[in-house]
This record gives sequence, structure tokens and C-alpha cells, in this order.
Amino acid sequence: MKGRMDENFEHKIRKAIEGEKNEYSSSIDKLSDMLSKSWVSPPSNISFEEIYEKAQASKVISFKKPLLYTIASAAAILIGAFSFLILRNPKAPPIKNELGISVTKIIGKGYLFSSDSDKLLALNEGESVGSGQILKTEPGSKLFLSIAKGEGMILEESTELEIMKEGKQSFRLRNGSILVHLHKNLKKDEFKIITETGLVEVRGTKFEVKESLKEGTIVSVLEGRVAAKSITEPNRGEQVLQPGQKIRLEAKGFQRTFLSSAEQKDLGFKFSELHVDEIARSSEKSFSNKDDLFNEYQRLERVILSNGETLEGVIVDMDENFMYLQTLEKEIKIQRDSVMEVIQLR
Repeated sequence: MKGRMDENFEHKIRKAIEGEKNEYSSSIDKLSDMLSKSWVSPPSNISFEEIYEKAQASKVISFKKPLLYTIASAAAILIGAFSFLILRNPKAPPIKNELGISVTKIIGKGYLFSSDSDKLLALNEGESVGSGQILKTEPGSKLFLSIAKGEGMILEESTELEIMKEGKQSFRLRNGSILVHLHKNLKKDEFKIITETGLVEVRGTKFEVKESLKEGTIVSVLEGRVAAKSITEPNRGEQVLQPGQKIRLEAKGFQRTFLSSAEQKDLGFKFSELHVDEIARSSEKSFSNKDDLFNEYQRLERVILSNGETLEGVIVDMDENFMYLQTLEKEIKIQRDSVMEVIQLR
């Protein structure tokens, strides 16, 4: 039995050397390429006669199957060389994902593709994604993303979201709906979502953006504040939405309304599926001047109260009852019912 196996192996090796394709062809080709290259530099100060004499004097062991063992010996040398290289370089370092975006959960099916290719690649939980890539969900599917510490996102069904190359955290919603939860204690100035008709700049903390050819762009805010601006009418400035408000941006303009109680309840239920890390905020934080405050939050606001009092600072958070304003000295809590107007200074 062993003899027949050796003969069969030798036959296949011989056929592979002669050019026939079989399971050993690839290895023979690589081995031939390696052996065809000189591994050492030939000595320049030795004559042909000396080489011949040394060859005649050397002891050569003759094998019964010279071809088989010649190939086996060369293969052993090749394997040893490869093993040495592997030990020298055990593992190539993984590609670093500068944005830190990863897939935490998939319900149904999620895909990845690029703007210059329609080929879809199936996503897996735990996989990292980066700038220039487009994420896609099928009907009935959801894709959960961890953007960074304190930041999470859900792509709802039939959604396409592009991770932009420009900016630290910029996204283009091509179609569908996304839910975004940014922790209230994070700076939001660098988080942007671009749609066909609008630009959404996040100031916190839970909001939904929908995009479709029929409806245009719809932004709904559950918590915090979101600034929305029409691309077709940039001169009209941005519209700052507060909790319980929504805006519809179209090519012909925008329409601002309030969320119904049913819409708020539905939005709250959607966000119950998305969890982000807690990040503590110090209420005793202070700044030496307004420029330092502006540099920290990239905005500065004036709050006018019903009693005529005027306060300046940055609104860092907002809930159903209170507005939290970071002033130069510290963070203060203001009853929302007492706020008459908010003016953006810069």
C-alpha cells in the first residue's frame, strides 16, 4: 500500500513538473521560482578545475527515488525559509480605524459597499467600518453602530448611509432613516449629517433623520437640540430644534412643527434599543473668558428670561423641565418655562 502511494505521489509530482495541472502545480511553480534564483553569490577567486575536484571528492548519497527526494528536500528548505520569515514577522498589524466606528449588532442583513463599486459585502458584528464606505440595510433589517465613546447610531430598514471622508464625523444619508444618540456631555460641533436637501449639525442628544425622494429630509428631536439648515436656501440660516420638535426640509423650503404625543412615544421606544456609555459632566467647570468658552463648544448663546434677565453662555443640555447653561463661572439650571428667547451670538 505504502509503495503504491509513493508511486502515485511521484507520478503526480512528475506530471506537475511537466506542466500538467493538479493539486501540486501551485507548490511546484513557487518552488521552481525560488530555486531558479541564486541564494548565494558565487566565489570569484576559484577555478573550474578546483570546483570539479571538490565535486569528485565529496560523498554523495544515492536515493532509490531521486526525483521524489530531491523535490522533498527542496520543499523542506523552502518550508524552513518560510517558517523563519513567519517567526520574524508573526503578524501584520491591523489597519487602524481612526474614526472608531464598529458594528455592534445586526438584525436581519447589513451590507457594505463603496461609491465606485456596486459589489455588496455582508457585514458581521464586531466589524470596523471607515471613511468612504457606504452602509446598507435590507427591508426588515437594522444595523447598530458604535461611533465612539458616548455615541451610537441605528440604521433602520432600507437605509443607505455614507461615511464621509471630510471632517471627523460627517455622514451622508442617501436614503432611509437613522437614529442618533450622542451623549449629552460631549461636544457636538464636529458631528454632521448631510442629506439631499439639508445639513444637520448635532448639539445633542437623541434625534432621528429621515430621507426620501417623496418626503425630503425630516429631522425629529427627542432630547437636546439639533440645528438644521436647508442647502437650497442657505441665506435663511439654521433652524435650531428643541425636544418635541421636527422640521421637514425640501427643495422649495422648510416646514417646522411639533411632534405628536404618539410620535414622541414611538421615538422613545426606538431609542430604548440603543445604548451608549455614560460620560460624567462637571457642573463646576469654569472659563477665563468668552473666547475660551467659544473654543470649547464652538458656539455662544444669549438666553432672555421672562423677568427681563439676560444670560450668556452655551446650552449644554435640555430636558422636559430644565435648560442647562454653561456660563463663564459654572453650569446653571434654568426653568424652561421662564425662557422667552435664545439668540445665537456666534
